Amino acid sequence: MHGLMSYRRFGRAWSLRSDRAWLELGRYVAAERDRCSVAMQRPSLTRARLLHSDRASLARARSLRSDRAWLELGRYVATERQTLGRASLARARSLRSDRAERTLARSLRSDRTACMCGSCVMTELGSSVF
Repeated sequence: MHGLMSYRRFGRAWSLRSDRAWLELGRYVAAERDRCSVAMQRPSLTRARLLHSDRASLARARSLRSDRAWLELGRYVATERQTLGRASLARARSLRSDRAERTLARSLRSDRTACMCGSCVMTELGSSVF
């Protein structure tokens, strides 16, 4: 499960390894996994909890569209994944700190898509987002 175990009954997510940071924010849970971050959709939570602050440098959530909130953790952005028939189309909306405009990033290259998990996708933010 990519370092996360879900306990919906208690509304919490637990890290399977204690050295991995995890963050609950809005509808997402993000956990750092080695050199990438993963996220899973979660029920709405009112506060964020950061257990290992030196592992996750930047954690913020912002809604770009009312139905597509995203979570940024370090260099990664988690967004909901759309499924079209049998093929899933991963779209990530990123708001880079050096740009005021919102960019739709479609990950087609293998070195750009970091991880897909549940109904979310993790896409690495690079110097050029296409």
